[in-house]
Amino acid sequence: MTARSLSRLVEEPFASDRVEALDIPIESNGLRDVFDAMSELVIVRDADGRLTDVNGAFLRAFGGEREDWIGRWFAVAPSFGEHGRQTRYDVAMRTRAGSVWIEWSETLCPRGGIVAVGRDVTEQRNLVARENEAARGKSVFFAAVTHELRTPLSGALGTARLLEDTGLKPDQSAYVAALKASTAHALSLIDDILDLSRLEAGKLDLRPEPVDPARLVEEVCELLSEKAAEKGLALAHAQGPGVPAQIRADPARLKQILFNLAGNAVKFTREGGVLVTLEMEAGLLRLSVRDTGPGICPSDQARLFEQFERGAAERDKSAPGAGLGLAMVKRLAEAMDGEVGVHSQPGEGALFWVSFTPEILQRAPARRPLAGRRLLIATPCQIEAEALSLHAETLGAWAETCHSQAQLVHRAGAARPDIIILDDGWCEDAGTLAALGTNTRILALARPRTKARYAGKERPAGIHGWLVAPVRAGSLARFALGQSSGEERRAGPVTGPVLAGYRILLAEDDPVNALIARTLLTRLGATIVLAATGKEALLEASQGGFDAVLLDLRMPEMDGRDVASRIRALSGEPGAVPLVALTANATEADRDECLAAGMDAFLTKPVDPDALADVLTGLCGGKNRARLGT
Repeated sequence: MTARSLSRLVEEPFASDRVEALDIPIESNGLRDVFDAMSELVIVRDADGRLTDVNGAFLRAFGGEREDWIGRWFAVAPSFGEHGRQTRYDVAMRTRAGSVWIEWSETLCPRGGIVAVGRDVTEQRNLVARENEAARGKSVFFAAVTHELRTPLSGALGTARLLEDTGLKPDQSAYVAALKASTAHALSLIDDILDLSRLEAGKLDLRPEPVDPARLVEEVCELLSEKAAEKGLALAHAQGPGVPAQIRADPARLKQILFNLAGNAVKFTREGGVLVTLEMEAGLLRLSVRDTGPGICPSDQARLFEQFERGAAERDKSAPGAGLGLAMVKRLAEAMDGEVGVHSQPGEGALFWVSFTPEILQRAPARRPLAGRRLLIATPCQIEAEALSLHAETLGAWAETCHSQAQLVHRAGAARPDIIILDDGWCEDAGTLAALGTNTRILALARPRTKARYAGKERPAGIHGWLVAPVRAGSLARFALGQSSGEERRAGPVTGPVLAGYRILLAEDDPVNALIARTLLTRLGATIVLAATGKEALLEASQGGFDAVLLDLRMPEMDGRDVASRIRALSGEPGAVPLVALTANATEADRDECLAAGMDAFLTKPVDPDALADVLTGLCGGKNRARLGT
């Protein structure tokens, strides 16, 4: 095989004298033997890109004699200076052994020209390709299996929720609660496994949008407060000064991180409490979860963020779990270009943290509504006292804490506070405290299970209002300014026929999930038309008269995305009728495909009645299309 037979050579006459590219001529001092003995391919090019020398490995790979190559352009290599200081590139080439991938590493020479060393990386590239293919296959497998698992589990959870509203006996309610807890745990585990497989395959995309980080922390802590109360634990949250009012981030993934960290803290802590803090320092937003649990030994800390690693919980069977939560937190933090860590000592609790640099959309408000106010925080719970103190500092107030009921009256008399936040276990002292100052407002610090006693007419003497732990900073500010008589009630579940008069097409092939969705819609007052296949749904929708269409993504004969596309094509109007996707798998790919197909919203099974009512009333905008069309 000669140089002229290679398609990658460009035939050009060699019109100039040879330019030495190396400081030392190859022919001298036996360097030629060393040069030719190298297993890597070596070429030397002058400043014009012409070959001035090649080694034996190059000739064995491409054939010909050394003289056949000297003076020619080697077309696979970039021209000298074409890509600045590019030093490495891969090229697919045809050699005497067949087609191979060669990685070329270039070095600029002091006297001009370049030396390029090439090595065969075909096997490495094939290995990477096989690994990528295996990862893709695993992702597809997990997606298929988890969908099949989620469908019956969603049905079980949805059915358990329906059973709760049927007037059960106490023992039956306990059985249903156990069923709900088990199915919810299984669904959570499936989601963690699927998310980890997507992260490893590089398929989990973040969905950044405007987020209020403080509100996100409040919402997650309130959802966990009942679980903490069941164990007799305090759960509190606070934010430091300077936390942005709004950032751009993925709220679902931030919640996932916080649920894992705070949920673990509640799970492993037996007494005391959990404090969640949000702080901004040197451009980093730091989310911390500190507990008063048993602590973690150094050997366990080193492995905590690995998959299926549970540390002491595995050895002493102290709590259930698969060891995926912290592995998920670590990978999500890395996906956000952030970091995660833990500080702990056995017997001294644990502090887990996640930090990242956010894109700030709105900075913290400069106004400090409680500037100049004096607060006395009286509670034996140090976790709650610390959280309230941080709230007070952020709002501009001065705060003092008192952890002893015996010293309470004396401390209040000395401090002369404008506001006293009084633990609900110490409310018998409220009358005495009120007598100390006519302008002092006293607020009971209630828990989720004790707040009812402060809402009625029999509120203890001297109590002006109440706050429910975990306390929001906004609620504290409103009370202190006299704008509220106590903590606002959390929004309850949607009740009543809020969809009365609406006619809804429900396309769902699974009978259990169809029963759940139909029951929820009927309770909300809607009239339901059921379709069991995609073609049946398209036929019903084409006849019109529906206020909204709920489409299962995976149906026989035609899936939900195809049905949505066809409905949009038939109507000719993007928003002619609201289309809502129903799915057991809430993946980002599914969400994007649904939106591309013309759907307006995306709901995950088992369908939550509040979310269902919110989505349908929001999309329909108070108009009954079906009624208007009659």
